[in-house]
Amino acid sequence: MTKIRLAGLLFLLTVPTFAQTVTLQITSEISSKMPTGTPFEAKDSEGKVYHGHLITHPARRMMRNGSMLLEFDEAVKPVTKDREGVYRGGNKIRLLKLGASLGVAKIADDCVDGTIGATKARYVGTAAAVGFLLFMKGQEAKLHAGETIEVSTDRNVPVEVSPGNSR
Repeated sequence: MTKIRLAGLLFLLTVPTFAQTVTLQITSEISSKMPTGTPFEAKDSEGKVYHGHLITHPARRMMRNGSMLLEFDEAVKPVTKDREGVYRGGNKIRLLKLGASLGVAKIADDCVDGTIGATKARYVGTAAAVGFLLFMKGQEAKLHAGETIEVSTDRNVPVEVSPGNSR
């Protein structure tokens, strides 16, 4: 009987416990355009203020999206789809810019079609589309004032992320 109790105890010790999550409301707009180290505040439903600073990577050329990490001074950790708690720019704008590059290619092709011929005009259109994509920036990661985020109350405990409570 003691072997069964010991096995049950070992099983309970190996099962990870899940931390509680708290919903916080951002008090001011924050973005990946801001410099790293920019302070921010968030409040919970009881009015407690949580302070922290940003670690940012702004959007860059070649359609690279920006990202930001919210580093809290208190013992809380953001809960996102990303295991590290990083907020990233979305892909909607990236898809729109990809479609716009096809439009730029068509316009460039049509502009030079009569003067240099149809075969060479295709190369001009391709070059215009590639140039358009090379010089377009990706989308910045943003959290507007009043938006809510989920945080776990203990940094050392793994958090179960469900699709409903992440960005």
